[in-house]
Amino acid sequence: MKELRDFIERLRQEYQVPYPLAHRRPFVSGRSLVVRAQEAAGLDEEFWLVMQESSGQLLLTPSGDAFLERVEFSADDLPLAWRPDENRDSPVRVDPLSRGGRPNVGGISTEVLWEHVEAGEDPRDVARDFDVDERSVRWALAYENSVRAAA
Repeated sequence: MKELRDFIERLRQEYQVPYPLAHRRPFVSGRSLVVRAQEAAGLDEEFWLVMQESSGQLLLTPSGDAFLERVEFSADDLPLAWRPDENRDSPVRVDPLSRGGRPNVGGISTEVLWEHVEAGEDPRDVARDFDVDERSVRWALAYENSVRAAA
């Protein structure tokens, strides 16, 4: 979509970061710039990340808020990992520096844990074999089952 590419390019130039949607600054301290870039790019409101209330206050849209809630940022506001589950308790993470960016718990691929349980192994044994807690194995199973149910 041309408008979305234009919007991202505008943010890229303003913030001088290669991936402005994967950076915390536009969502925290640069909301007014995001609104202007959305409008200037002609971005459909359905894709907006920040909106302006009638009172003038700038608010994150539900999708903008969901993004911020699930991304873990470093001290310099760069993304470290993403939590695919909306539940904050989930230990499942997508980290580009771990497991090739595949979902994992404690550095163990959720798919590998799921395969072992699917093959008939007890989740407690799988947790022990992979040196993770049983709770993490159950979260991995929940994640993998939800991915397969949606397919």
